Amino acid sequence: MQVVHMIRIAVCDDENVIVNQIEHIISEVCKRESIPVNIDVFYSGRELKRQVTSGTKYDIIFLDIQMKGGDGIIAAENIRKVDDNVLLIYVSGYDKYMMELFRLDVFGFIKKPIDEEILTKTFLETYQRVCSKMVYFTFSYKHEEYKILCKEILYFESNARKVTIYTQNGEHYTFNGKLSEIEQKMSDGKIPFLRVHQSYLVNYYLIRSRTKIEITLVNGKKLPISEERQKYFNQQYSHLLGGEINV
Repeated sequence: MQVVHMIRIAVCDDENVIVNQIEHIISEVCKRESIPVNIDVFYSGRELKRQVTSGTKYDIIFLDIQMKGGDGIIAAENIRKVDDNVLLIYVSGYDKYMMELFRLDVFGFIKKPIDEEILTKTFLETYQRVCSKMVYFTFSYKHEEYKILCKEILYFESNARKVTIYTQNGEHYTFNGKLSEIEQKMSDGKIPFLRVHQSYLVNYYLIRSRTKIEITLVNGKKLPISEERQKYFNQQYSHLLGGEINV
Protein backbone atom coordinates (compact mmCIF):
# COMPACT_ATOMS: atom_id res chain seq x y z
CA MET A 1 0.00 0.00 0.00
CA GLN A 2 1.24 3.49 -0.82
CA VAL A 3 -0.06 6.55 1.00
CA VAL A 4 -0.31 9.68 -1.17
CA HIS A 5 -0.19 13.02 0.61
CA MET A 6 -2.69 15.64 -0.54
CA ILE A 7 -1.18 19.13 -0.35
CA ARG A 8 -3.75 21.49 1.17
CA ILE A 9 -3.50 25.15 0.05
CA ALA A 10 -5.45 28.31 0.92
CA VAL A 11 -5.40 31.41 -1.29
CA CYS A 12 -6.66 34.61 0.36
CA ASP A 13 -7.00 37.91 -1.53
CA ASP A 14 -9.85 40.37 -1.98
CA GLU A 15 -9.15 40.64 -5.72
CA ASN A 16 -10.92 37.95 -7.74
CA VAL A 17 -8.42 38.25 -10.58
CA ILE A 18 -5.46 37.56 -8.27
CA VAL A 19 -7.17 34.63 -6.56
CA ASN A 20 -8.08 33.06 -9.91
CA GLN A 21 -4.58 33.62 -11.29
CA ILE A 22 -2.82 32.02 -8.31
CA GLU A 23 -5.28 29.11 -8.23
CA HIS A 24 -4.88 28.49 -11.97
CA ILE A 25 -1.07 28.60 -11.96
CA ILE A 26 -0.77 26.27 -8.95
CA SER A 27 -3.33 23.84 -10.39
CA GLU A 28 -1.42 23.67 -13.68
CA VAL A 29 1.93 23.12 -11.92
CA CYS A 30 0.45 20.36 -9.75
CA LYS A 31 -1.10 18.68 -12.79
CA ARG A 32 2.22 18.83 -14.62
CA GLU A 33 4.23 17.57 -11.62
CA SER A 34 1.61 14.98 -10.53
CA ILE A 35 1.17 16.65 -7.13
CA PRO A 36 -2.21 15.88 -5.47
CA VAL A 37 -3.62 19.24 -4.35
CA ASN A 38 -6.72 20.73 -2.77
CA ILE A 39 -7.10 24.52 -3.02
CA ASP A 40 -9.54 26.61 -0.95
CA VAL A 41 -10.07 30.28 -1.82
CA PHE A 42 -10.97 33.14 0.53
CA TYR A 43 -11.70 36.79 -0.13
CA SER A 44 -11.03 38.17 3.35
CA GLY A 45 -8.65 37.51 6.22
CA ARG A 46 -11.62 36.99 8.53
CA GLU A 47 -12.98 34.12 6.41
CA LEU A 48 -9.57 32.45 6.36
CA LYS A 49 -9.01 32.92 10.09
CA ARG A 50 -12.45 31.45 10.84
CA GLN A 51 -11.66 28.35 8.77
CA VAL A 52 -8.25 27.81 10.37
CA THR A 53 -9.43 28.35 13.94
CA SER A 54 -12.28 25.88 13.34
CA GLY A 55 -9.65 23.17 12.86
CA THR A 56 -8.81 23.12 9.14
CA LYS A 57 -5.10 22.52 8.57
CA TYR A 58 -3.34 23.93 5.52
CA ASP A 59 0.17 23.12 4.31
CA ILE A 60 0.58 26.42 2.45
CA ILE A 61 -1.30 29.75 2.62
CA PHE A 62 -0.97 32.50 0.00
CA LEU A 63 -2.09 35.68 1.75
CA ASP A 64 -2.54 39.26 0.57
CA ILE A 65 -1.13 41.81 3.03
CA GLN A 66 -3.69 44.55 2.41
CA MET A 67 -7.37 43.61 2.09
CA LYS A 68 -10.63 45.41 2.61
CA GLY A 69 -12.32 44.36 5.82
CA GLY A 70 -9.29 42.56 7.22
CA ASP A 71 -5.56 43.15 7.29
CA GLY A 72 -3.42 40.22 6.11
CA ILE A 73 -0.86 40.73 8.87
CA ILE A 74 -3.57 40.50 11.55
CA ALA A 75 -4.92 37.36 9.88
CA ALA A 76 -1.42 35.83 9.91
CA GLU A 77 -0.96 36.68 13.60
CA ASN A 78 -4.22 34.89 14.44
CA ILE A 79 -3.33 31.88 12.28
CA ARG A 80 0.08 31.60 13.94
CA LYS A 81 -1.65 31.31 17.34
CA VAL A 82 -3.24 28.02 16.30
CA ASP A 83 -0.84 26.68 13.64
CA ASP A 84 2.94 26.95 13.87
CA ASN A 85 3.56 24.64 10.93
CA VAL A 86 1.69 26.20 7.98
CA LEU A 87 3.96 27.91 5.44
CA LEU A 88 2.87 31.49 4.75
CA ILE A 89 3.54 33.25 1.46
CA TYR A 90 2.60 36.91 1.26
CA VAL A 91 1.32 38.40 -1.98
CA SER A 92 1.43 42.19 -2.25
CA GLY A 93 2.21 45.20 -4.40
CA TYR A 94 3.92 46.90 -1.46
CA ASP A 95 7.44 46.41 -0.08
CA LYS A 96 6.94 48.40 3.13
CA TYR A 97 5.71 45.33 5.04
CA MET A 98 8.90 43.30 4.61
CA MET A 99 9.97 43.64 8.27
CA GLU A 100 6.61 42.20 9.39
CA LEU A 101 7.29 39.11 7.30
CA PHE A 102 10.35 38.18 9.34
CA ARG A 103 8.45 38.62 12.62
CA LEU A 104 5.69 36.28 11.47
CA ASP A 105 8.03 33.60 10.11
CA VAL A 106 6.81 34.00 6.54
CA PHE A 107 8.30 31.57 4.03
CA GLY A 108 8.10 33.79 0.94
CA PHE A 109 6.97 37.01 -0.68
CA ILE A 110 5.46 37.41 -4.16
CA LYS A 111 5.01 40.87 -5.61
CA LYS A 112 2.02 41.99 -7.65
CA PRO A 113 1.47 41.89 -10.56
CA ILE A 114 1.95 38.13 -10.40
CA ASP A 115 4.83 36.72 -12.42
CA GLU A 116 4.01 33.12 -13.36
CA GLU A 117 7.64 31.97 -13.35
CA ILE A 118 8.31 33.43 -9.89
CA LEU A 119 5.08 32.02 -8.45
CA THR A 120 5.87 28.57 -9.89
CA LYS A 121 9.42 28.62 -8.48
CA THR A 122 8.20 29.80 -5.05
CA PHE A 123 5.45 27.20 -4.90
CA LEU A 124 7.78 24.30 -5.81
CA GLU A 125 10.30 25.43 -3.16
CA THR A 126 7.50 25.60 -0.61
CA TYR A 127 6.21 22.19 -1.68
CA GLN A 128 9.67 20.70 -1.09
CA ARG A 129 9.66 22.19 2.42
CA VAL A 130 6.23 20.66 3.09
CA CYS A 131 7.49 17.28 1.92
CA SER A 132 10.47 17.52 4.25
CA LYS A 133 8.05 17.90 7.17
CA MET A 134 6.12 14.75 6.35
CA VAL A 135 6.48 12.24 9.18
CA TYR A 136 5.05 8.74 8.77
CA PHE A 137 3.89 6.12 11.24
CA THR A 138 4.99 2.72 9.96
CA PHE A 139 3.80 -0.75 10.92
CA SER A 140 3.72 -4.30 9.57
CA TYR A 141 0.71 -6.61 9.24
CA LYS A 142 0.46 -9.99 7.52
CA HIS A 143 3.92 -9.65 5.93
CA GLU A 144 3.17 -6.21 4.50
CA GLU A 145 4.73 -2.93 5.63
CA TYR A 146 2.52 0.17 5.79
CA LYS A 147 3.21 3.86 6.29
CA ILE A 148 0.66 6.53 7.16
CA LEU A 149 1.24 10.27 7.39
CA CYS A 150 1.06 11.16 11.10
CA LYS A 151 -0.75 14.46 10.52
CA GLU A 152 -3.63 12.55 8.90
CA ILE A 153 -4.15 10.15 11.82
CA LEU A 154 -7.21 11.05 13.88
CA TYR A 155 -6.62 8.51 16.64
CA PHE A 156 -5.41 5.04 17.59
CA GLU A 157 -7.85 2.63 19.23
CA SER A 158 -6.75 -0.40 21.23
CA ASN A 159 -8.84 -3.55 21.56
CA ALA A 160 -7.29 -6.63 23.17
CA ARG A 161 -3.95 -7.07 21.39
CA LYS A 162 -4.90 -5.20 18.24
CA VAL A 163 -4.63 -1.49 17.43
CA THR A 164 -6.72 0.29 14.79
CA ILE A 165 -5.65 3.56 13.15
CA TYR A 166 -8.44 5.93 12.03
CA THR A 167 -7.56 8.62 9.49
CA GLN A 168 -9.11 11.90 8.34
CA ASN A 169 -10.21 10.45 5.02
CA GLY A 170 -12.30 7.75 6.74
CA GLU A 171 -9.90 4.84 6.25
CA HIS A 172 -8.78 2.54 9.05
CA TYR A 173 -6.00 -0.01 9.45
CA THR A 174 -5.64 -2.74 12.09
CA PHE A 175 -2.43 -4.39 13.26
CA ASN A 176 -0.99 -6.22 16.26
CA GLY A 177 0.44 -3.90 18.91
CA LYS A 178 0.25 -2.20 22.29
CA LEU A 179 -1.10 1.32 22.67
CA SER A 180 1.43 2.11 25.40
CA GLU A 181 4.31 1.36 23.01
CA ILE A 182 2.74 3.51 20.29
CA GLU A 183 2.23 6.33 22.80
CA GLN A 184 5.93 6.20 23.66
CA LYS A 185 6.91 6.15 19.99
CA MET A 186 4.67 9.11 19.13
CA SER A 187 5.97 11.17 22.07
CA ASP A 188 9.22 11.73 20.15
CA GLY A 189 7.46 13.17 17.10
CA LYS A 190 6.55 16.72 16.10
CA ILE A 191 2.81 16.01 16.23
CA PRO A 192 1.46 15.63 19.79
CA PHE A 193 -0.72 12.58 20.46
CA LEU A 194 -2.63 12.58 23.78
CA ARG A 195 -3.86 9.56 25.74
CA VAL A 196 -7.47 10.32 26.70
CA HIS A 197 -8.44 6.79 27.67
CA GLN A 198 -6.94 3.34 28.09
CA SER A 199 -8.22 2.59 24.59
CA TYR A 200 -7.58 5.90 22.75
CA LEU A 201 -4.55 7.92 21.67
CA VAL A 202 -5.60 11.11 19.86
CA ASN A 203 -3.97 13.63 17.49
CA TYR A 204 -4.09 16.94 19.42
CA TYR A 205 -4.26 19.01 16.21
CA LEU A 206 -7.45 17.22 15.12
CA ILE A 207 -9.40 17.85 18.33
CA ARG A 208 -12.18 20.33 17.59
CA SER A 209 -13.50 20.78 21.13
CA ARG A 210 -13.50 19.23 24.59
CA THR A 211 -15.49 19.00 27.79
CA LYS A 212 -14.40 17.48 31.08
CA ILE A 213 -15.57 14.01 30.04
CA GLU A 214 -15.12 13.85 26.25
CA ILE A 215 -13.43 15.28 23.17
CA THR A 216 -14.89 15.92 19.72
CA LEU A 217 -12.66 15.44 16.69
CA VAL A 218 -12.77 17.50 13.48
CA ASN A 219 -14.91 14.83 11.79
CA GLY A 220 -17.51 14.97 14.59
CA LYS A 221 -16.42 11.73 16.28
CA LYS A 222 -16.69 11.88 20.09
CA LEU A 223 -14.33 9.96 22.38
CA PRO A 224 -14.54 9.67 26.17
CA ILE A 225 -11.89 10.99 28.56
CA SER A 226 -11.53 8.43 31.34
CA GLU A 227 -11.84 9.77 34.88
CA GLU A 228 -8.31 8.77 35.87
CA ARG A 229 -6.83 10.61 32.87
CA GLN A 230 -8.87 13.84 33.04
CA LYS A 231 -6.40 15.86 35.14
CA TYR A 232 -3.28 14.89 33.17
CA PHE A 233 -5.03 15.30 29.81
CA ASN A 234 -6.25 18.77 30.85
CA GLN A 235 -2.70 19.78 31.80
CA GLN A 236 -1.27 18.53 28.50
CA TYR A 237 -4.03 20.12 26.44
CA SER A 238 -3.75 23.47 28.22
CA HIS A 239 0.03 23.50 27.85
CA LEU A 240 -0.23 22.89 24.09
CA LEU A 241 -2.92 25.54 23.84
CA GLY A 242 -0.56 28.01 25.43
CA GLY A 243 -2.04 28.57 28.86
CA GLU A 244 -3.87 27.09 31.79
CA ILE A 245 -7.51 26.66 30.86
CA ASN A 246 -9.92 24.82 33.13
CA VAL A 247 -13.10 23.06 32.03
